[in-house]
Parts: sequence; structure tokens; C-alpha cells
Amino acid sequence: MAKYNILIAEDHPLTRQTLEYQTKKLKNVNLVTAVENGKQAVDFVKENKTDIVLMDIDMPVMNGIDATIEIKRTRKDAKIIMLTSHTEKAKVLDSFNSGANAYCVKNIKIDELSQIMDIVAEGGIWVDTQIAGYIFDVLKNIEEAQKQEKITAEDFNISEREKEVLKEIANGLSNDEIAEKLFISRNTVKNHIASIINKLSVKDRTQAAIFALKNNIFGNN
Repeated sequence: MAKYNILIAEDHPLTRQTLEYQTKKLKNVNLVTAVENGKQAVDFVKENKTDIVLMDIDMPVMNGIDATIEIKRTRKDAKIIMLTSHTEKAKVLDSFNSGANAYCVKNIKIDELSQIMDIVAEGGIWVDTQIAGYIFDVLKNIEEAQKQEKITAEDFNISEREKEVLKEIANGLSNDEIAEKLFISRNTVKNHIASIINKLSVKDRTQAAIFALKNNIFGNN
């Protein structure tokens, strides 16, 4: 089994030590280091191979949202899982806008966290059920605001096949799952995603999915 190189960014010593202890027991994890602020996380990821960052939000020197923005600028392939006690709508939306791939509340069980790492490693998006309603509320409000002027996939020259792939990304499917569902190869899925990212002028597949949902580019389909 391939292991993910993970970094823990958490300023509270006890929480950080607990996460270190728990993640070291996971078979799919190689804990490379644990840091106490966002700046340290940014500096480490720039110089070291890091697949996944478990990122707290409120930290000294640099918070987790700003750190996520910086990491995504230099290491787009790094996956960010927000692991926080915050459930406020603003924190959730700011996290995903910064490029986060998942948002978890700290009472999550370690086995579930392990599964979420598998999901984001494959390019999926994960939202804690405690705050998932915020996302749907925002999308509903955006849809209402766009009733008179809707953006469609055609406005971005998104093909029908790319539109299908984008829908499945928004549904949280991994590349392999999309390939299986649409009866195409994994490489074809990757090529479609690269094209979508380019056409929408976003950084990665997560932002492409959020952009598509926010802008209602699927219309009423």
C-alpha cells in the first residue's frame, strides 16, 4: 500500500501530539513532521515532498487559510484537509476558496480521517456533515441570484464530455470512479480535467467544481 507523506499544522501542543500519535498508527500514512503555525507549514512544503497537510485554521504567525493559499501557489498537487473546531459558514467558505480539498471538524474519528485522506489523494472533495448544509445554502442563494442571467458550460467552451466529467468531480468522485462511470480511461479523465481547469482559469479540480456549482454552469440539468 502506498503511503501518503503528511504534515500536521496545529498550534495546540496536546492536540498536535495526539494527532501525531494517532496518525502514526495508520497504514496509509507516513508522518513527515508536525509544525505549530502556518508559516512553518508553508516553508516545509516548499522544500519537502508532502502529499497531504492536516491544517488547523487559527494559528499564530500565519493562519491555516493564508497558509493554504501560499501552499497552493507553489505546490498545487499538495492536498489540504482543514481540521478545525470551527463550524462557522465564513470559515468553511474561506477554506474552500483558498484551495482546501476537505473540511473536517476535530471530533472526527481517526479511521474516518484515514478514509478522507484516501478521497482527497484521489482528487475528491470532502465536507463534514456538520457544515455541509452551509455549502448547499450558499449554492441555493447563488442559483436564485442567477435566474435572470445564467452562465452555461458553453460560455466557457466546455464540451459535453467535459461537462459530464465536471459534474462527477462536483459529486466528489475520484478519477478512477469517473473513468468507470463514464466508460473512459483514467488518462482520458485526467486530460479532460486539465482542459477544464485551463478553460475555467482555476488552479485545480476542487476549484473547478466549486466554480461550476457557484456559477450554475450546468443550468437546470
